Amino acid sequence: MYVAELDRPWLDTPFLLEGVLLRNQAELATLRRYCQWVYVDLWYSTEEAADAIRAAAAAAMHQEDHKREAARDVGASASSAAPALSALELDLPAGLRLQSYAEPAPIEAALPRANQSWSRGADTLRTLMDDLRDDTHSELRDVDQVADDLVASMIETPDAMLWVARLRNEDQGAYQHCLKVAIYLVALGRHMGFPRDDLVRLGLTGMLADVGKIQLPRALLEKPGMLTPGEHDVVKKHVQLGIDALRKSMTLDPSVEQGILQHHERIDGSGYPQGLQGKEIGIYGRMTAIADCFAALITNRPYAKAVAPQEALMLMSKWCGTSFHEALLEQFVQAIGVFPVGSLVELSNDEIAVVLAHNRVRRLEPRVLVLAGPDRRQLDTPFERDLLIGPVDSAGNPIRIARGLPAGAHGLKPRDYYAEDAAQRDEPLVAAG
Repeated sequence: MYVAELDRPWLDTPFLLEGVLLRNQAELATLRRYCQWVYVDLWYSTEEAADAIRAAAAAAMHQEDHKREAARDVGASASSAAPALSALELDLPAGLRLQSYAEPAPIEAALPRANQSWSRGADTLRTLMDDLRDDTHSELRDVDQVADDLVASMIETPDAMLWVARLRNEDQGAYQHCLKVAIYLVALGRHMGFPRDDLVRLGLTGMLADVGKIQLPRALLEKPGMLTPGEHDVVKKHVQLGIDALRKSMTLDPSVEQGILQHHERIDGSGYPQGLQGKEIGIYGRMTAIADCFAALITNRPYAKAVAPQEALMLMSKWCGTSFHEALLEQFVQAIGVFPVGSLVELSNDEIAVVLAHNRVRRLEPRVLVLAGPDRRQLDTPFERDLLIGPVDSAGNPIRIARGLPAGAHGLKPRDYYAEDAAQRDEPLVAAG
């Protein structure tokens, strides 16, 4: 029986490889421990199912035809001027005073600072993890400064940091993942109106949430297929291992420590390490769970390929109520957009582009950089399209985003098209060509 999709994130189960063939009753019993229902792909299950699959193929194609409409439905809710959710709906802590931030500066102007913030953050986190691995004292002050720099950049222009994070998508080190989680967390907090000090705490939570994994065997973290119950129990210990290591060398803010401890807890109580559920999970834990899962889904891992950001958000929406807080996920979608900055997309005229910057009024019509023509051949000189101003194709139809693509689709890598050193020299964002 080939299991193609679960009722919860694959990362929450011993089946780390996304898509697994169950061969015996023991594996089936393990599946039952973690899931209430799953999708089974008959095509990969038995040869005898081929006839049934041919009949189902038509229905699958029909579903594919509706994917664009579904994406637009999700995007419409993110881009519309929906009323702000109340503190009660979001289950925010009593006394938290939300605030509004100024309109973001142009991404070109903010890129130098974002690049510097990322580089400092990566260097500091790498050093911190090396210290913790060697059981050496490390200074929280350095990490605090990184979080403060990151927040300053995100307050100025969230799109700039999100762009830099996507440019580094090929970098799969543990510290790179932690930095991306921090960026997504701060983006969510900024969108919701968290005060600056709370944004810094969110940044710290994201950066430190998974440091415990450095104390686990690498072979275990990269094992394809199903983990044994014992192996899965070892992996789950990374949360407490991380807290224990951090407590040896620094004093964490209680809210940061809570976020780290709870970022693998799930709304229905199926998470770990404490099996908390619902309102037992604090706001930092619920927010970090969303940012951590999203960052993992859109990044290539040893045991699973990256999915398009749009697909990741749609998957996570299915897991609301069991794994994630629905109101918070809605805020996350609004914060980063259905097609986040740095995402590869296919346009309605079959061109392939990367999202450069969002339009704050109509989020489904961003500025994009066209990397390949309708024939999928890479362009020698990429060019920009601002979908808000209504460009049209050869038939006179408006050019829109048709669907999101996973990182590296069609062999395209956005970082190849931009001179990173130009951004660092405070020059305009230009094609490296």
